[in-house]
Amino acid sequence: MRFWLIVGAIFFCSITVGQKADQSKVVVEKEKSHSPKVATWLSAFVPGAGQVYNQKYWKVPIIYGGFATFAYFIRFNNRIYIKYRNLYQQKVAFEAGEGEIDPIYENIDKASIRKLREDWRRNRDLNYIGLGALYLLQIIDANVDAHLYQYDISDDLTLRYEPTYNQLVFNPALLKTSNAMGVKLTINF
Repeated sequence: MRFWLIVGAIFFCSITVGQKADQSKVVVEKEKSHSPKVATWLSAFVPGAGQVYNQKYWKVPIIYGGFATFAYFIRFNNRIYIKYRNLYQQKVAFEAGEGEIDPIYENIDKASIRKLREDWRRNRDLNYIGLGALYLLQIIDANVDAHLYQYDISDDLTLRYEPTYNQLVFNPALLKTSNAMGVKLTINF
């Protein structure tokens, strides 16, 4: 144990001994600024790149997962929309006596098929809107994160309390002013 204390003392003393640095040659590194403009443009050109620039790496899989989900549902809804679109065209041609239709769909009226076709097209179009909204939201997220990148988030959220002495208003029943003791709460953040 003595040996390590002596080695530690020698090491500590060797750190404190040194020459004074020449102030003319000292290079002060300027803190690199974090630009919201760069984060926004990166995120606009490559989705998720603004989040990487802001060092919020955990958001990138969420963004691409959202894009993949919307792409899947766009494809799914489009496939069913095309099915009902073709079925509607076949039904119109069948009622005009020009073509054939699958016997399963002979008893279904044209209006029901048209409503199903429009519903699936609407679902597909809403997914396109959702995809665009996700794209815009990830750009906005990158911009806001870049603005808050250098924001000081300290753990010093304290609640202080201290006694106070308050002089209250004139009380006409007692013909005097009343005083009160109390506690004052102050939140620092």
